[in-house]
Amino acid sequence: MSPAPSAAEIRRLLRTLALPTFGLALAMSVLTTYAPVLLGEKTDSGAAIGLAIGAEGLFALFLPVLVGSLSDRTRSRLGRRLPYALFATPLLVAPLVLLPFSGSFAGTVALVSLFFVGYFVYYPPYQAMFAELVPATHTGRAVGIQGVARGLGLGAALVGGGFLLSAWAPLPFLLGAAAVVLTTFALLRGTPRVAAPVAAPGAARGQSVRALLRSRPDIRAFAAANLLWEMSFMGLKTFIVLYVLKGLGESMTTATAVIGVVAGSYVVAALVAGRLADRVGLMRLLKVSIWIYGAGLLFAATLHDLGPMLVALPVVALAGAVLMTLPYGILMRISPAGSEGAVSGLFNLSRAVGVIAGPVVVGLAIDLGAPFFSATAGYGAMWVAVGLPIVLSLAFLPAIAGERAEAAEPETTVAALDELALSA
Repeated sequence: MSPAPSAAEIRRLLRTLALPTFGLALAMSVLTTYAPVLLGEKTDSGAAIGLAIGAEGLFALFLPVLVGSLSDRTRSRLGRRLPYALFATPLLVAPLVLLPFSGSFAGTVALVSLFFVGYFVYYPPYQAMFAELVPATHTGRAVGIQGVARGLGLGAALVGGGFLLSAWAPLPFLLGAAAVVLTTFALLRGTPRVAAPVAAPGAARGQSVRALLRSRPDIRAFAAANLLWEMSFMGLKTFIVLYVLKGLGESMTTATAVIGVVAGSYVVAALVAGRLADRVGLMRLLKVSIWIYGAGLLFAATLHDLGPMLVALPVVALAGAVLMTLPYGILMRISPAGSEGAVSGLFNLSRAVGVIAGPVVVGLAIDLGAPFFSATAGYGAMWVAVGLPIVLSLAFLPAIAGERAEAAEPETTVAALDELALSA
């Protein structure tokens, strides 16, 4: 039996695993933010641009489950997951390099689609490595550092990308390509090769997504809750600027400031939530965050001006950011050994359904709720549409096995965590 990894080794592993999250977030944000600018030079149709970028959701409906399950059964000198990152990297890099030089709308759409294929070939096996390699005592910190990496990648794309685009159009795309290559190289160099799962006798091995949904009520419950969370997040992200502009009659500067508070809260939550979750329990922290976030969203439906909202916004945004950070940590703890890829694929599938449904549900709520929210031109209905899914997700938490496991967690584990934290 190999010795348990030291605290320093675990810290190094977490940093290495998180690096591709930065590269992928930067690349995806560059593409989804600035590719529409390129598409706009080749067509005047907003619908055509939206469909081209919205192809992400279509690919997410089938590729993550397929690729994640395949990675569970892959055997190679690089292990089970790394071959997919290696194969997908050119599919991500080539579109980013070629997009600024594409001469036609059809060519640009083809490159965007190729990027999404590469992304969903890369991400589910890569994400499964967290469940496969990270000790249970560090799942909170793992998703926390991954959240920080994702926030930094998004920030680098949105803040730095605009300056680079104004200097020379290909620059932000080349930056995204370089980030993917460098972080993938670091992943290949710095992570151990896992060729076969290590599981307790009788543990599930290499189950398909269908088999997992049939046999694991905890995973079914998680998928349903995750769908509700993502539906709320995407609906809010789609309409928050319009709410500030049209519902409250404020300026774009104000809308940008509101988004800045939310983005800052995400990075702060990712820094703090992981370590806190490892101490108090993932499910406990998640449940508190859901109550605060859900209540805050529903309360916002009663407001007609920005003043009271600004008072509550930092607390509510922080709770929402914790909810965005922690879910995969729970899934890491309930993933059966040998099926981490399939579970990661299911996670991404439930996200995709939520991402597609969120804007539709919230848009319908705004249209139908206009007579009841006349003070905000109907946009106040948005808060009900995004708040109810958050509150409803509480019904699925008792079915998740991780909650029972954490309730019975021995105090010696908490003491061990304290010791690790001091040594870190």
